[in-house]
Amino acid sequence: MTRRSFVIGRSPYADVVLADTSVARRHAELVATSDGRFHLTDCASQSGTWRRAGNGGKASDKWESVRQAFVTLDEPLRLGEHRCTIQSLLGDRLATSEGGGSGKGRWRNDGMADTPEPPRGRVERDPETGEIVQKRL
Repeated sequence: MTRRSFVIGRSPYADVVLADTSVARRHAELVATSDGRFHLTDCASQSGTWRRAGNGGKASDKWESVRQAFVTLDEPLRLGEHRCTIQSLLGDRLATSEGGGSGKGRWRNDGMADTPEPPRGRVERDPETGEIVQKRL
């Protein structure tokens, strides 16, 4: 599997478009690594990116803020007020592996080989938090 990245946001130029006013135009970026894991990065959105807080493997009703984290396919996420999972965001772009609950998947290659990579904006490291953010011009 090759490394792929998807911009998630309200912009019509995002790879995954969410028509929700609580979602920023460029809200988050999702990267599928070569080993089948998913890395989610909040792009300094005002309303934030969230995941369910876990207590010893049990999901709670509390949400914790995500700046950068590895997430699983079926993990509950919140982008602004929009609730979703990686599986629901990527839909048919992802063919899940055997067993379903492992959190890993493989990319379907049919028809995607000719798809150009999404445009990449300029990024910089925030000196206060250390996270990678969209470069401010």
